[in-house]
Amino acid sequence: MDIYQQIWDADQTGSGVKPILDSQDGDSGQGYVKVAAVATGERDFKVLPEVQIPASKMRTYDLVRALFDNYALDEADPEVETPQEREEVHNLLSAIVDSAPMQVARRYVEESTNTVVTSERWYSTLLELWFRRFSQGGDPELSGFEHVFVGEQEGAKVQGYHFWYKYYLDDGLASTIDRHRLPGFKDDGIIYLRGKYGNGQENFPESVTISFQWEAPDYERGATRPLTKPIGGFFVGCSVEGLMAIGAVRAHIGARAPKEAVINGARYDLKMFRSANNQNIRTFYPVYLGPAGDNTNASSGGTTRPDVEQSPVAITVDSPVRIIAALVNPLGDDEGKETVTLINTGSANVSLEGWFLLDAMNNRYVLSDQSNVMAPAATTSITLPKNSIQLSNKGGEIRLLNRDGQVVHRVSYTKGQAQEQGRTLIF
Repeated sequence: MDIYQQIWDADQTGSGVKPILDSQDGDSGQGYVKVAAVATGERDFKVLPEVQIPASKMRTYDLVRALFDNYALDEADPEVETPQEREEVHNLLSAIVDSAPMQVARRYVEESTNTVVTSERWYSTLLELWFRRFSQGGDPELSGFEHVFVGEQEGAKVQGYHFWYKYYLDDGLASTIDRHRLPGFKDDGIIYLRGKYGNGQENFPESVTISFQWEAPDYERGATRPLTKPIGGFFVGCSVEGLMAIGAVRAHIGARAPKEAVINGARYDLKMFRSANNQNIRTFYPVYLGPAGDNTNASSGGTTRPDVEQSPVAITVDSPVRIIAALVNPLGDDEGKETVTLINTGSANVSLEGWFLLDAMNNRYVLSDQSNVMAPAATTSITLPKNSIQLSNKGGEIRLLNRDGQVVHRVSYTKGQAQEQGRTLIF
């Protein structure tokens, strides 16, 4: 399966919402966003006329929204980052680093590079790719996050701006963001100009290609500026963590991921431009190529890595149950003394009936002796018997799967972390 489709599917089990055509009915429990590809001729035409995001999925949307007013509009202007803004970045990354789409992305990078990527290392990777500032072309302080998720000014044009939720907020819902310091700012900051579709893109609600005007807020000057996006495209329905996971895989030099994606029956060229030193994302957006048809593996770079042995696809889903600790290297002999500790981070009971743990060699231990139900905030420590899963002292991974065989959480650790006997590793 295409790695990008895997990330997309994992995101849909978490904060992602389903993109559907305007003529279709949505499931409010799952969440949905309606896409109207063909304009009606009205000046206030809405590309995304209806969005339903369940309260259970709103957390990362709220966290990413808090970052939208942190940046200077003109890409030539310097940036001043406050402690509060740094905390907002940390809050977002902490919330998404172990999300379902990020788990899929991280494991792909591990397998492609044959290295262990701990949660801390993945956090640093996301920080470097998306948030670290760099200078380029005379612009002093650029970042991939600002360009892709927020949008920037270059003269009279919009640069970047490839996040559907940002577009949705600006297109009539800007009052949900604190913009009182911009006198005369209008809640509806988008004027739709035209759709730019071909080869059946209007039949695939997962993406749009449009031209629009944006009444852009310039917080540094306390004003707004009318800017134009002559042509722009973005995925629809993926969460901030889903889009960042796809972009991180595409941008990772060592992973050498495919340049094209097949998502829900459509092919996309994943345009990726990096900073001059290849350490940061400059921009990232999809270009629709057409229905997948028989061209799933016809891209430049393909949709799989032929030089990397592909593991069987294990579906990764979002879950409140997490692995928070493990005693990998007990004092004395390891057998019968290794432990794995779980926590229920959610607000509802979770049944663990039929759940199991896997080690790096796919050895299995069924949680048959554990309580069937974990209450909110409850933890449980599992002692691994002999001849079950083995937590190697040379580094490895632990996966937690539900009764349907879906991965709900995975952690990895290095040889260096496992060297000290009796030390409990915290994930």
